[in-house]
Amino acid sequence: MAVELRQAMSTERTDLDLRVGGIARPDVVSVSKTTPVGEIAQLMADERVGDAIVTDDGDIVGIVTDRDLTIHLLTDEFDTNVLRGDVAADLTATDVMTADPLTIDAQARVPRLLHHMTQSGVRRVPVVDEGAMAGIITFDDLIVHLTGESAHVTAQLKSLAEVVHAASPTLES
Repeated sequence: MAVELRQAMSTERTDLDLRVGGIARPDVVSVSKTTPVGEIAQLMADERVGDAIVTDDGDIVGIVTDRDLTIHLLTDEFDTNVLRGDVAADLTATDVMTADPLTIDAQARVPRLLHHMTQSGVRRVPVVDEGAMAGIITFDDLIVHLTGESAHVTAQLKSLAEVVHAASPTLES
C-alpha cells in the first residue's frame, strides 16, 4: 500500500506553499509620473490589462487602474472630469494615480496577500523582491490559481481514496 500511495501522490506540485512571487505575473505595464492619461489608457488597452504601475527612478510611487481612469475622468468626484470641458488635455499619471499603493513581498504567502487586499479594498497589488518590482498580482489571477489548486487537490484526494478503498478489506454479508 505504501508504494501505491507514493505512486498516487507522484504528481505532487511544488507551488502548494502558495508564495506570491510564484504566481505573480512578471509582465508589468509601467509608466512614469508624467505619462499622459490618454497614453496610459491606450497602453492598458494594447496590453489588455487593467492597471499600470507608476514608477519614479525605479521606485513604485503609484498605480493607475481602469477604475481610476473612469472615476477621475468621467465623474465629478475629482477636478479632472473631462466631460465638463474645463480640464486641461495634459493630465498625467500623477493626476489620476493612487499614490503609495499596497505592495507585497514576493516571499509572502497568499493568505497574507488576501488579508491585505481585503483590508485595503484593492484588487491589484504590485509584487516586490528585494525592493525592486517583480510583478503584479490581481484578484482575478488569484481566483484562477486557487481554482486550479482546488481542482488539483480534489484529484489527489480522489486518487488517494481509490488507493485506500482498493487496499481496504471488504465486508461480506
